Amino acid sequence: MKALIAFLVGAVIAILFVFFVKYYLTDPFRLMFYTVEVKGKTFEQTVEVLKNKLNENGLKVIRVLPLSKALEARGVKFMKYSIILACDVPGKEKILVKVPSISNLIPCSVAVYEDKEGVKISALKEIIFMAEEKDKLSEEDMDFIAQVYRKLRKTLDEVRK
Repeated sequence: MKALIAFLVGAVIAILFVFFVKYYLTDPFRLMFYTVEVKGKTFEQTVEVLKNKLNENGLKVIRVLPLSKALEARGVKFMKYSIILACDVPGKEKILVKVPSISNLIPCSVAVYEDKEGVKISALKEIIFMAEEKDKLSEEDMDFIAQVYRKLRKTLDEVRK
């Protein structure tokens, strides 16, 4: 009986591992970005709700860059696409002075776009960039960035509903 249980547990772990590798590691986009699909909101509504939620959750919005409008002004037809620069959080200056390349993470850049499947919101996953700079970041710095990105993902999840 114990052998059967051990076999079943091992089989479940193996299946989960294969799923993880197939789902995450074979798709670089999933590995690098946290993306959510928005339900029941237009592109414009999503941008507005996201701006408000970011500010409400302490991830102050710095600027909204309407990329599609800028490209269309130059004669380039492009999908609806805006970039929201946010995460203007107290304490970021200390990290940015020490490790300027972390400006790829803070302020955070959140893309809102509409493709044929619908409206989506996407942000970088911080762990890859933090791993790259781990020798320059203290444990406290890494925890600070991780907390900001946990709050960011929570905010994206709130907006997608």
